[in-house]
Amino acid sequence: MTCRAAGLAFEKVCGGGNDFVLVDSRNLAVAPPPAELARDLCRRALSIGADGLVWIRSSTAADLAVDYFNSDGSRAFCGNGTLCAARWAHERAGFPAALRLETDQGALDAWVSGSRVKLAVPSPGAPRDGLTLAAAGLPGTGVAINTGCPHLVVLMDLLPDNQQFAAAAPILRHHPDLAPAGANVDFVEVADPHRLRVRTFERGVEGETLASGTGCLAAALAAASRSLAASPVTCQVRGGAVLKVRFTRTAQGFENVSLEGEARFIASGTVGADAC
Repeated sequence: MTCRAAGLAFEKVCGGGNDFVLVDSRNLAVAPPPAELARDLCRRALSIGADGLVWIRSSTAADLAVDYFNSDGSRAFCGNGTLCAARWAHERAGFPAALRLETDQGALDAWVSGSRVKLAVPSPGAPRDGLTLAAAGLPGTGVAINTGCPHLVVLMDLLPDNQQFAAAAPILRHHPDLAPAGANVDFVEVADPHRLRVRTFERGVEGETLASGTGCLAAALAAASRSLAASPVTCQVRGGAVLKVRFTRTAQGFENVSLEGEARFIASGTVGADAC
């Protein structure tokens, strides 16, 4: 059976190690349902393969609208996906280097400088500390914080090895105190107040990804809430990339929060007849 998206133009982009299929839907005569498209095209080995789909739309509230769908078709806000959308909008669609993008978190300001992009993000609610980690066999407690999507941050002396990560992360992803939706899980090693190492298990992908922009935001702010980190914070992710988080800490939480990272263009093409 011919893929329903056959002939659709796309770009493969990468932010910090997260890879995405980006589709500009603005001039499509017939737009396929993006959630279904994400499930079809993000399958690794069997299709293009990606962590998720970045879906570009026209906007009346900003320069462009950016919708994000995980590889399982679920909708979310994606920090690294939005960084990639900003660079694409500037370099491919002709928008200025300082632009505004409509997202599930509202209209966000972005600044593009070569392959680096800085994104201002809304102030999250106050972190919720004290979530037990006992079900995953870990000591201490975790910090829950929503940085556009929910995260459970586990601050550790050393990052878990692969065996410990594989055992603990799926349990914590379904933490009962975060039911019913659960959360992404970030294991965080504090090298010093301005340097973190982060490993993230992402819901919607249901596995470890090489990076998470919202995960780096969550890691930095959770560490700061325990006075273990101070702005600016660089986060080294699993894929080796470094993302930078800036913020102002206040009595009520955090303000002036931003995420900065690299957005890369990998390839462009059209969807093949057998891709779905």
